[in-house]
Amino acid sequence: MANFTFKGVDLTPFLNVLEIQRTVGNERSLTTDDLFDTGVELKNVSYGAKIIKVKVALASRSISPKEFVDTIEYSGINTRNLNTLRERIAMLLRAKEPYKLELPDEPNRFYMALPKGDVELKGISDWYDETTIEFFIPDGLAHTEIVKEFEFSKNEQGTLEAEIENNGSEEVAVSYEIKLKKESGFIGIVSEYGAMQFGKYDESDGYMDRKNVTVVSNQAGNFANWTDGTKNYENTNKIITTQMTADTSFGGRLGLLPNSFTTSGTSGAYQYGAVKEYTLSNPISQWYIWARAWFETGLMGQTGAWCLTVLDESNHLIAGMAIEKDDTVGNTANVRFLMGDGSGGSRTVKTISFTPSYRLPPNPYGTQGRDKNSNMFDLVKEKDRVQFFWYGGYYPFNDSRLANVKAKKIQFFVGQYAGRNTTDRKVTHHYLNDFTFQELHVDYWKDVPNRYPSGSTIAIDGEKGQIKVNNQIRLDDEVLGTTYFKVPPGKTKVQLILSSFAEITSATATIQEVYI
Repeated sequence: MANFTFKGVDLTPFLNVLEIQRTVGNERSLTTDDLFDTGVELKNVSYGAKIIKVKVALASRSISPKEFVDTIEYSGINTRNLNTLRERIAMLLRAKEPYKLELPDEPNRFYMALPKGDVELKGISDWYDETTIEFFIPDGLAHTEIVKEFEFSKNEQGTLEAEIENNGSEEVAVSYEIKLKKESGFIGIVSEYGAMQFGKYDESDGYMDRKNVTVVSNQAGNFANWTDGTKNYENTNKIITTQMTADTSFGGRLGLLPNSFTTSGTSGAYQYGAVKEYTLSNPISQWYIWARAWFETGLMGQTGAWCLTVLDESNHLIAGMAIEKDDTVGNTANVRFLMGDGSGGSRTVKTISFTPSYRLPPNPYGTQGRDKNSNMFDLVKEKDRVQFFWYGGYYPFNDSRLANVKAKKIQFFVGQYAGRNTTDRKVTHHYLNDFTFQELHVDYWKDVPNRYPSGSTIAIDGEKGQIKVNNQIRLDDEVLGTTYFKVPPGKTKVQLILSSFAEITSATATIQEVYI
């Protein structure tokens, strides 16, 4: 026998299943038009929701479903305890939307259900009672946890193809995972039931997204080529009073501070902390930063600052990103996108508030974001255009004063607000993780790089209707007219189409069958 669960809670300590009643199939609806002479013309047949009735006994004592029950027998069960049991069951069955329901006579399957109507007890005795729970299943389907996987391989014509076999009773969504060996500008998935298209079909190998030169790359906490800075040029009121270090914990991190350092003593000081910096060998006009952040509080009211900036040959700000929390009571922080004015000034072009908690959501830079590979960000400058990334979205800004400005130095500042203690009141995690700085094609931003680089993993979720590239949602990649088609029961051939110059490491299609 399988589990009897609802909303992820095992109901067997509370309810003994006596009988499960089902109908054959679902509610049926026929649409017809009257004919002139006799009969009707059948226009449509549709299947609706499903009702499953589960007859149960309150689990006031251990009783087999087939055991004789003497309802007069003194049970030794306190009436108050029975009332508590009834209240507990009522709470467990409370639902305003469908939840996962597992029934003991259907192993490896579940329904998305919610109780319908009143759950009335029969009032058999003061220690034994029964009721019938009607579970309403809006989609009318039984789902399975089993994921079936189908590999793509080249057919006789050299086209990547997979044959999906759906042994369920209804059509299901299909998801795909494509791992690229060589980059591609286009991804297409087609079958007799529809087509999906992403990227640009005519994107040539000469216009590869991310075709650039890596200038500096710091992975796994290896920031040994960065040096200690003595001044934070983005804002000189961020005073340097200590030094930060890096280590290899949690995949590597830069931003470790001493347990205690001064946060006072300088007139007009805004923040106190440490700076690490990297000086480029040659100035660079067009560049790209890809990195990971970790900014997470451990206590309400903690404060702290994190700031990554790119400076020009005069140590003037070009662009950067700051994560700051000055909320001394609650748990609200701000991401600030920074741009220079060409004369040494710093201005905030956009502020986004978020909760720097452990969980994802709301915090892409928390522990869960790090564990789920969602804590990355990027920053791009091309001519007079600077583009920032936050939580699946891009924010471009233009400033003609920055068109010819060249990057010469990168700085990373972490610290605490003036007058705040640096022990338990400082933000618990404030680190820069993996960091890469690349020089872009100088002449034209759109010429670099190909949309889907070598080594990328493309995940297409057929149920949600979305595409992710290296775990980042790419809303703008979808071509108008794309259909996230489903496959019916039986066998369906699906073909994968890429740019002519692309190669895959592997590609799979997956389904989870459903049943009426």
